[in-house]
Amino acid sequence: MSGIYIDENDVLYGADSESGSVNPDHGDWVRGIRIGSAITGEVEFLIPDPQPDCRGTCTAEGVVADAHGNIFGAEVGPVGGIKRYVRPVK
Repeated sequence: MSGIYIDENDVLYGADSESGSVNPDHGDWVRGIRIGSAITGEVEFLIPDPQPDCRGTCTAEGVVADAHGNIFGAEVGPVGGIKRYVRPVK
């Protein structure tokens, strides 16, 4: 994980920009933002990299969320910028 954010409800957001096609040694891990419990470590949601076949770092290196369910990924590489996602409803 290159970026981690934990909100006031112990929801953990983890940005993984180095798995998948970037680093095959990470096995079957899919690059993207994982959302789950900071208490149990269980992953509930995955926001996959929008460019899954990118051979470099293309997705979020940093992550933060707000109280309204918005998740912001600080993206690097050819995409760059800040991308907004809406947290899925479980």
